[in-house]
Amino acid sequence: MNYKESQQKEIAQYAIEHDNNYKATGEKYEISYQQVAAWVRKYQKKNTSKKNTTEKVPASKSVSTKSETNMLNVLSRKDPVLEAQLEEVKKRLGLI
Repeated sequence: MNYKESQQKEIAQYAIEHDNNYKATGEKYEISYQQVAAWVRKYQKKNTSKKNTTEKVPASKSVSTKSETNMLNVLSRKDPVLEAQLEEVKKRLGLI
């Protein structure tokens, strides 16, 4: 199936917004993991080239900001297994 560039961009954005989860994105849109990954690379490459022409940001600063953001996203997620274990401990201690 042929996808318009706007559809490719939408799918790539969805994958990026969901922590580059190509597998889940592919399943949602019924396309392959590889196709999602290719569109994400294409989309990111276009965005990178546009940013480079309009705004000069030191590479080290942009990388650290992205890695810090990714780290915060990872740290802010709740682990359902740990949450269940915590609930069990609270029940045993009579806290809930």
